[in-house]
Amino acid sequence: MYPEWFVYPGKYPEVITGFARQGSSTLADAETTLCAYQTCIAFGTLYRYQDLDQVDSDYYYNFSPDALKKIKGRLNPVKGTLTAINLITKDYIEAFSLKENVKISSEYIDYKRLPRPSWVDKYPMYSDSRHYYGIGEYTCRYNKIDAWKKSEENAIFNIMTTLAVDFHTVMIEAKSESYDTMEKVQAMKVKYLLRNIQVMERWMDTEKNLVYVLVRIPRQDVISPMLNK
Repeated sequence: MYPEWFVYPGKYPEVITGFARQGSSTLADAETTLCAYQTCIAFGTLYRYQDLDQVDSDYYYNFSPDALKKIKGRLNPVKGTLTAINLITKDYIEAFSLKENVKISSEYIDYKRLPRPSWVDKYPMYSDSRHYYGIGEYTCRYNKIDAWKKSEENAIFNIMTTLAVDFHTVMIEAKSESYDTMEKVQAMKVKYLLRNIQVMERWMDTEKNLVYVLVRIPRQDVISPMLNK
């Protein structure tokens, strides 16, 4: 069971979700996420192995330290939204807002009863005249906080990699005790200025133990010389 505001965050654009794992701070996570989603430089590399069914990625989101200083002390916890995801590991989610006394639904939703959203089948991304939409996916067999966070990041990265055109091929050496081999790898580098990132919806496939996150970014706020226009 998850709060309605967490499942459908697009209904509450003034709210930002804070995640806490092993007793960390939901507020600190919400502050850094808000700063990154307002304006950030996102960059990284996606490696696709041609002879192996494997994809690796290495990417980062950088934002101004001054932006974080301006946010400190301004976020307000939304009353009654602190929710335990796992009491044993002290994992929590909580809603925050720059506005005071924000009212949101107290309803809880059972993912087992929710139908599969149509946007999941549009993986990894789609677009309309005003926005790009990224879909992230990650296993939730282990820690669910990590799963939701990773899926959210993947949704953003899927927008960048789908739009980018900067491919190059490299050769890497793979060694083992019995043999050495060279593997051809296709690498894609991305670097973007992103603004006004918004999480729209979250869904869990309880049968396959996968979580999905839908992220939206205005077209004019996805800026890069690498765009496939």
